[in-house]
Amino acid sequence: MIEFQNVSVEYPGPIFGLNGVDLSVGAGEFVFLVGQTGSGKSTLLKLLIRELVATRGRVLIEGRDLSTVTEAGIPALRRQIGFVPQEIGLLPQKKVYENLMYAMRAAGHTRREARTRVPDLLDRFGLILRSDAYPRELSGGEQQRIAIARALVNNPKLLVADEPTGHLDPETSLDIIGVLEQVNTRGTTVIMATHDFQTIQAFQRRVVRLENGRVVSDEFGVGAGDA
Repeated sequence: MIEFQNVSVEYPGPIFGLNGVDLSVGAGEFVFLVGQTGSGKSTLLKLLIRELVATRGRVLIEGRDLSTVTEAGIPALRRQIGFVPQEIGLLPQKKVYENLMYAMRAAGHTRREARTRVPDLLDRFGLILRSDAYPRELSGGEQQRIAIARALVNNPKLLVADEPTGHLDPETSLDIIGVLEQVNTRGTTVIMATHDFQTIQAFQRRVVRLENGRVVSDEFGVGAGDA
């Protein structure tokens, strides 16, 4: 599904965000990207949503070279990819239900489609009783669940999450990764960036470790001590 072919991203300096990365992710996989701040995790995810373009090499999704996507085509590409950013960014003046309705309408869905799908998403993520709450009234875990639900309004084949547990306590972090696992069991490919090795020890998943913009290990079920 996803191919990084000798991909480098060079920032002014010169500083490499990525340096010669080769990586393949198959459809339906769940992959943790781990590494310290500055290792290249966010750069890799930004390539997938075309926020960045590789300096060298190719990034492909289902055979499509993302460097060929025009500026006008980027919104359509992003509607096919669910993205959970580091900053949740819920609209504070809108209730939970309204936040999801807004996301669906912004993605081009009709009001009728939104009215059908939003309650389903709220129910799926255990938030139907919080639909009339404002973001400030939610816990950190509840806010992150809404952010994940928002990323799924278009039923994307790929979900990428950039440090979705970075501001959460360990117990809530485990809960959020469990939510992402549920998304994955429905067939969605999930790539999650994190620097929290301890949290991912509880999950037997593929772990790709980045260091100084390079892939230094790619193994299944690696815990904190091995990473």
